[in-house]
Amino acid sequence: MYNAGILGIGANIPETVITNEVIAKRFGITEEEIYRKTGILERRYESTDASLTDMCEVAGIQAIQDAGLDPMDIDMVIIGTNTHDTHITAALVQDRIGAVQCAGLDLHSGCSSFITALATGAQFVQTGLYKNVLVIAVDKCSSLLNPMDKKTALLFSDGAAAVVVGQVGENKGILGINMQMDGSGGKYLHLDENKNIKMDGRAVFDFAVNKFPEAVHKVLDVSGLNLADVDFIVPHQSNLRIIEKGIETLGYPVEKVHTKTIQYYGNSSAPTVAIGLYEEVKQGKIKDGDLVVLVGYGAGLGWGAITLRWGR
Repeated sequence: MYNAGILGIGANIPETVITNEVIAKRFGITEEEIYRKTGILERRYESTDASLTDMCEVAGIQAIQDAGLDPMDIDMVIIGTNTHDTHITAALVQDRIGAVQCAGLDLHSGCSSFITALATGAQFVQTGLYKNVLVIAVDKCSSLLNPMDKKTALLFSDGAAAVVVGQVGENKGILGINMQMDGSGGKYLHLDENKNIKMDGRAVFDFAVNKFPEAVHKVLDVSGLNLADVDFIVPHQSNLRIIEKGIETLGYPVEKVHTKTIQYYGNSSAPTVAIGLYEEVKQGKIKDGDLVVLVGYGAGLGWGAITLRWGR
């Protein structure tokens, strides 16, 4: 067995900013009310003509370059998404970036899709079947929004982020994985008959504030670690109030928890954890040797977490 870790990371943050002022005018509410409920100041939308492949290409190439690799070094592409514009995104991305000696797959596990995709990619590296796996989380939630549904229009956004998973040194990389689902709650966050995101906000909130801290404790338990060992937590950026409540339950310092993405980029579903990781690494908040916990939760209902010793 090999140690699997992250060799490089990249992100594609859309340029179009949707402010609370725009949303507030649409619904006849105040900007303060939006922030009080969600913690969101701005959200990002991709251009209507941009495909998921376009979004993935930018993030994927960044991650490959950050890893110091060539696209020809990539053995597999895994795409985690909930907003398919085609069911062959991995193949299209593989072709676009020039990774010609490459396998690939698309997977879909709700808002936890990055956690699932990263865990899947890690298995291929750990067994030695593949050496370098490009994992990309991408969602274009704006394409699935009913613009007059306040429960979803306040929250959801677009984005993509990528990591190259490869072999790392002893005591580095992924230390533990735990993932679970409870389909009895699927009715609380799903696509309606018009293919629009439909959400029972209260039910999802109650689920998330419970499962977020539970997922942290569970993955630390399976990793043989304690909360005191953790240097940084990157949770799914669903709603700032969920994150705050979950961190309060954990009793963990909020300054060591990523919250920028939800405040300034919105909830882009699958990629929020990867975008958050990208932001904190580039800001120097996550450093070589740090123990990081990545946590996803949402549609499914599903949840999961990964412990990761940062570095190669």
